[in-house]
Amino acid sequence: MTATAARERPGGVARVRELWRRFRREREDPAPFYSWLADELAADLDRRHGPLAGRRIVDLGCGPGYYTAALRALGADIVPVDNSAEELGDDPPAGALLADAGALPLDGASVDGVVCSNLLEHTPDAGAVIREIERVLRPGGWAYVSWTNWYSPHGGHDMSPYHLLGPGRGPRLYERLHGPPRKNRYGEGLFAVHIGPTLRLVRERPGLALIAAEPRYWPRLRFLTRIPGVREVACWNCVIRAVRLPDLTGVEGWLTDEQAARLAAAASRQRPGGRVVEIGSYRGRSTIVLAAAAPPGAEVVAVDPHAGNDRGPREWTGTQDEGEADHRAFLANVERAGVARRVRHVRAPSQEAHEAVAGELDLVYVDGAHAYVPARADIRDWGARVRPGGALLLHDAFSSVGVTLALLRELLLSREFRYRGRTGSLAEYARERPARGSVLAQLVALPWFARNLVLKAAIVAGLRRGPWPY
Repeated sequence: MTATAARERPGGVARVRELWRRFRREREDPAPFYSWLADELAADLDRRHGPLAGRRIVDLGCGPGYYTAALRALGADIVPVDNSAEELGDDPPAGALLADAGALPLDGASVDGVVCSNLLEHTPDAGAVIREIERVLRPGGWAYVSWTNWYSPHGGHDMSPYHLLGPGRGPRLYERLHGPPRKNRYGEGLFAVHIGPTLRLVRERPGLALIAAEPRYWPRLRFLTRIPGVREVACWNCVIRAVRLPDLTGVEGWLTDEQAARLAAAASRQRPGGRVVEIGSYRGRSTIVLAAAAPPGAEVVAVDPHAGNDRGPREWTGTQDEGEADHRAFLANVERAGVARRVRHVRAPSQEAHEAVAGELDLVYVDGAHAYVPARADIRDWGARVRPGGALLLHDAFSSVGVTLALLRELLLSREFRYRGRTGSLAEYARERPARGSVLAQLVALPWFARNLVLKAAIVAGLRRGPWPY
């Protein structure tokens, strides 16, 4: 089935009903159920990260090759991997590797994407699989990981619903009453993998940015994945989407690793072929993140005059020589990171750069001048160009006085931007109708802002040694 045909399938309740009908016959006739899921996933990945044609993608736990076939139908270069000859079957997908997903025979940074569907619950070390995904993905590469979480209705597979008694007691009782399951005996082919700990495994990887977590069969209810306890039961099958962060070692700047993950996540959610604008590049740290994570075909426009001014904490003025040094470092860093072809540098003050950037914008990241007047102008004028559904991110929010006052003036009561939260001083907004509580959520950050002012005053007065709060 083509990706177009997959998109034309029923949605909503009709989709869930059809999936359920096919799932009920999965033991006797697995092809209709898994082919449906594979075609659906291939269309989704092509829409999010495509075109997939020519992209090298690993299919971890490929089995007989449902996902491999669907992705190859879109022109992708697939590397099928499974550690079980039995699961590969009598007619394995061409080029299949018999290998452990926790120790892949692949070079580092060698693939564009990883599909890992219904594998984690069948490995004793989910962390090793996550680490290998991080290792083999190139910077900007993506990962799709799904598994049947233990306390979901089908978490025990053939042993369901006994598994709800726990991974120790449930399997023992099942085997006492029914004997060993036909396959996937607990501790041999099936393991208890929970959503909360798995999310932590991904977040702990320095090279991975968690993009989203959602129930596979009803992704619109993704809010369930944010509710501890409830998510373990309500998400029949959990999906994690992640993107590989670039190596920022030696690239100067004030974007923390945690903030880089949030910025990468926001960039990766935008449309293929869109436009991302960065206001204030300094030496390219955030530029590299945006360029590595932005979808295929997206243009990243880095706006910075590199004039030596507003270079960092207490560096509001500078020299031309410092600006030239920043410019040379910027060009060298983006070249070394392998993203130079994706970046267009506009060497001009932000308010003079509008004519150099055409059309509406998918994402705007503002880390420019921090005084109130220029910060407000950047938020107001560049923010107005963000398309509906796009993103606006501000660095030094609730940290810099000028940026915070500008933010409160332009966004606190805005009817066009919804506050999505912050990571340190990196605040994120979406160009959409604000939800209830958006104003309160921003006001809750004000005590943290006050704390930052106290810390900065103590550092300036020599009463405290850094780090400067971000």
